[in-house]
Amino acid sequence: MGVTRKGIAALLLAGGFAMPLSAAEIFYMDHDLLTGKYVGDVGPLVLSGEIMPGDYDRLLAKIAQDPGHFLEQNKLLLASREGDVPESLRIATLLKALRSEVAVDPLTGPCVGACFLIYAAASQRTSDGPRLIGGQRLPGADEFLAENGVPAQLLAELNRHTADVYWLTPADERALGSRSPAFARYLKTQCAWDAAVERDVLSGKREITAMRAPLECRARVTQSDARKALARALADQASRR
Repeated sequence: MGVTRKGIAALLLAGGFAMPLSAAEIFYMDHDLLTGKYVGDVGPLVLSGEIMPGDYDRLLAKIAQDPGHFLEQNKLLLASREGDVPESLRIATLLKALRSEVAVDPLTGPCVGACFLIYAAASQRTSDGPRLIGGQRLPGADEFLAENGVPAQLLAELNRHTADVYWLTPADERALGSRSPAFARYLKTQCAWDAAVERDVLSGKREITAMRAPLECRARVTQSDARKALARALADQASRR
């Protein structure tokens, strides 16, 4: 019998996995990670456990159950220690098209191996703590990672690890960036996004009002593009059945 949603939520709240999973669990976070209190299906979508063939279709079906719910946050909380490379590439491509944020949190667990493909391709990505993002040499992954802006130095480091995991350092994560190069170009083209102004706002040198128009533009254009990308993905899925 597989791990139930309630069971996996308990494991997540404990900060780790008690046993290997036979396939990824996909659900909306319904507990506050810090307090453990039930808050309803209001949190981000979670993909937790080993990524296996069929998980792309399951993830797409979960999003399609309530597109508005997912796209309101457009965020996936990711915790996976191992997984199938081709399936992870499909999930990475979907989330990139949806312009979703991918987040890795110490309370849910690390993103390792094939999971790194999803993290690296995300338009926006966040992690909070050491030894959360781990990669290694994966067959057929180099071109994909390079196309998605993974720095050559980091890619070379990953390729030196075949039997073990390379944990990204803070310097690696800064080099990778919290926003993909493609998404940064998109924001600049679509919303006249100014990275220097953004840095000034984040550092407190300028008021948030300096970013109001770009932020409103980002919400508008990414929501529109995400809905179109989701429709295309669902149409493609239907044509394969």
